[in-house]
Amino acid sequence: MRSEKKGQYASNAAAFIAVVTVVIIMYILFLPPDIRTELLGDKNALINDSSGSSTDSSILLRQNVGLVTYIDSNEKTYNLPATRVYSPTSGQVLKSIPSIAITHALFDSEKSSYELDFDMNKDATKNVLLSFNIKDHAGPLIITLNGKEIFNSEITSNNPKPITLDAQTLESSNKLVFSTTSPGWRFWGVNKYSIETLQITADVTDYTNAEATQYFTISDAERKNIEAIQLYFYPNCNLKDVGSLRIDLNRRTIYDSVADCGTRTFAVLNKGDLVSGANEVRFNSNKGSYTLDNMYVKITMSEPAYNTYFFELKDDYFSTKNTNSVCGEYDGVCPAGCDETIDADCCFKRSGFWCALPTLNVNDRCIFYVASDNCNICKTGYYDSSFDSPTNCENMAGDNNDNKCLTNTTEPARYYDKDCCFASNPDNYWCQEVPVTGISDKCKANIDPSECSLCPSGYKNKDGSSPDSCNVANVNVQDDTYVLSETYETKLILEFVENNVRKRVDINVNGHTFRVDTAGIEYTKIIDDYVRKGTNSIEIIPVDDDVNIAELRVELRKVI
Repeated sequence: MRSEKKGQYASNAAAFIAVVTVVIIMYILFLPPDIRTELLGDKNALINDSSGSSTDSSILLRQNVGLVTYIDSNEKTYNLPATRVYSPTSGQVLKSIPSIAITHALFDSEKSSYELDFDMNKDATKNVLLSFNIKDHAGPLIITLNGKEIFNSEITSNNPKPITLDAQTLESSNKLVFSTTSPGWRFWGVNKYSIETLQITADVTDYTNAEATQYFTISDAERKNIEAIQLYFYPNCNLKDVGSLRIDLNRRTIYDSVADCGTRTFAVLNKGDLVSGANEVRFNSNKGSYTLDNMYVKITMSEPAYNTYFFELKDDYFSTKNTNSVCGEYDGVCPAGCDETIDADCCFKRSGFWCALPTLNVNDRCIFYVASDNCNICKTGYYDSSFDSPTNCENMAGDNNDNKCLTNTTEPARYYDKDCCFASNPDNYWCQEVPVTGISDKCKANIDPSECSLCPSGYKNKDGSSPDSCNVANVNVQDDTYVLSETYETKLILEFVENNVRKRVDINVNGHTFRVDTAGIEYTKIIDDYVRKGTNSIEIIPVDDDVNIAELRVELRKVI
């Protein structure tokens, strides 16, 4: 009986475990794919491979970007404040003794010598002289400097000539000893000297202001693109009074010469000595006075090379597509791989505003946000796919739907504003974009059949009708292109450091550039039309200021 119960308990436990297992499996199967993937430990699984297994999304690229420095031109100037370096030399008294007395008798030599010490800056001191007056004397006077005899003779004049102290014998700390000899056989006599107003004088140069330091700061992007760098300065000085001017860049000497006073001078800097960040320029002169004015560092740079980031896409994500369109034509189709800065239809497809006239910066021809100060970038006025002007540019020159011909429109006004075209002649025909023959054919009174093809979107009169002479037809070329399969979607995501601050950057994806103009903390864009099989590249180019980007990310997502 007991064994039957044990068997019953065992079978019940096995059944319970089986039921729990089934419930857990069903629970996992019905979890969202991303949670299920993380739970099962395959967090980094990619989208489908050739075997057909798949998850819903994958990160193709994740990069911490940081600060991207804006370089606005090939030349940059850093002004340095006026600097003075000077080393005045003046006569100074190093030691002064009012009076000393030395005597030497046959049986009395206690006061036969006198010692004095003096210090000096050997590098800054020249022309050291010993001078004194004699009040009373008898016998020879012996003077030693640092143990070396420099004088031994009887002085008979009350105002003897100063004695030059040898520069080779002088040290930083010095000892002078004055003494006289014994009278010898003249045992009744005394050799003696009474010295007054003893002075040690010298020409001393003050180097306190002989050196000055200035700094200029360059970014890492600038340093990497430098081709040449010079320091320009204007030295105010007196040529006969000054010595050599030495200039060091980051402790490396770049100039060491007597400057040409009153003449604009330059020194060539070694770009290899530069560092990213603060660079030190040190000026030094050991004689005279230099005032260095109108100083600046001029940098010549090559075309900036911004960091490029790469990601891979397998062939499996692409399909072949036939297109009957030409990149750059108004035909209502944006061909695969065509850039919105070239084709208006590509610009409209991505919700951009198009400029009919080529702009100074090619990336400004199609922009996605038009601020008030951007309206004048396009002389003919930005417009969207409905030919409407951006909100910030309405009722301005180039707004073709405001029924106003503004007097401040670029002359001749009829070529830049549709309203001005019809104001000059109600029967004129208007071309929305700039004809291939130039802006002067944008507004025409008559359209010859041979001129119909000049306007890709077709000439229209005030009523929106085409001229009878034209039978507009686009020339289409059939092309086979590889495009990203409709099953997938690639999304570019930029996460910025600052919120509520306007950021403008150009993003170059495989040679196709679009403008990011946002004040938000994050920007996203579908880049299906830009990606290609194999290796893909992304370059970030600041437009008008440095931009700080926390992260660049590219995601591939299965949408069907």
